Amino acid sequence: MRKHLGVMVALGMVIFALPAMAQQPSRYTFFGGALLGSPNGFAAGAGLTFDINRNVSFDPQFSLGRSGHTGLFTLSGVFRYEFHVDDEAVVPYLLGGIGLAQWGSSTYGSAIGGVGARFPIGHHTWIVPEVRAA
Repeated sequence: MRKHLGVMVALGMVIFALPAMAQQPSRYTFFGGALLGSPNGFAAGAGLTFDINRNVSFDPQFSLGRSGHTGLFTLSGVFRYEFHVDDEAVVPYLLGGIGLAQWGSSTYGSAIGGVGARFPIGHHTWIVPEVRAA
């Protein structure tokens, strides 16, 4: 039952995001950082941002990394709610979604939640510290 619920949630999120994905991405993202917990290590990846409305966007992302001597691959889809959309100021946001992670010979799925902020450093360029929990 729990497995089917996860599939239904994932399908619902994709259906909700389809209108946004029909558009061109509004932002391209490259990221990297430490993994804390289990597994621990380092991951780096890329993603796209599709605006759904003025404050909400959908961000599909993937990353590759290492945890000890084991490779790590993640794939996620998160919705981001930005509290305001002024690109010249700091923009705090909340995010939530689902993701898959594969390390070793195991694949894991989980819900994702987090917070972050966009700090402008130039024309259409930001530093975006973010904390996620899965």
